[in-house]
Amino acid sequence: MKLFTLLLGFAMIIGGCSAGKIQPNPNSNSNPIKGNSIIDWVDFVKLNDQTYTGMYELVLSDPDDVTDEVVGEVKFKVGDVVTNPDYKTQPGDAAFLEIGTKLYQVKGFAKEELIAAKDETSIGGYRLYAGEDHARTLGLRYKDIPKDQVASVALYRFDETAPFNTLKDRDKERFIELLDHGTDKPGYSPENKDGDPDYYQMVFFMENGQLGYAYSLADDGVHVFFHPWDTRLVKDEIRNWLKP
Repeated sequence: MKLFTLLLGFAMIIGGCSAGKIQPNPNSNSNPIKGNSIIDWVDFVKLNDQTYTGMYELVLSDPDDVTDEVVGEVKFKVGDVVTNPDYKTQPGDAAFLEIGTKLYQVKGFAKEELIAAKDETSIGGYRLYAGEDHARTLGLRYKDIPKDQVASVALYRFDETAPFNTLKDRDKERFIELLDHGTDKPGYSPENKDGDPDYYQMVFFMENGQLGYAYSLADDGVHVFFHPWDTRLVKDEIRNWLKP
């Protein structure tokens, strides 16, 4: 799959089974796990009575901020087996994390606010999960970034965890200026005549901040675009920083 799915919903799992689409089983089923429903799971993990949601928009500025303190461990991967829409999530349940995955405390955050799971496919080596109360306080939309506090913008190719370009000073300022002054075009469809668009990830690291904010950026050969809310087309000049 050649798509970044970075703007996931913040619907939380509160005592129920999922926060996605469910096609209910018309026939009752006494099995608490098995049914005939299709459940679109939100990435979550539940520890004790606290439910955490995967924050794909967040990246740790310093992976060393993840401590050695284990706050929980995945006991059951519901995404593999649960098809009963009446299933009630239990402590130790996770949608996609493997059984045995340990969750760690993050320096500077209460364990109810933010925890981390090791993930070699994520930038910084960790996937972050926010508690439901803390998640509501996070300004994760592009427009919410305090642009005057951005220290650097790191650019990554699709499915890579090492940046191919890091923008600072004037380059950083011009890059953000181009993003801010693009043309909003809701309903834009990528020009895929020559194949799929090239996908990138841009991470905005803050001055004196522990967290960076990640968003996708795509180039379909005709336009460079991203999704601050609706689709926004960006001037071709931005390709100057997307070259190898």
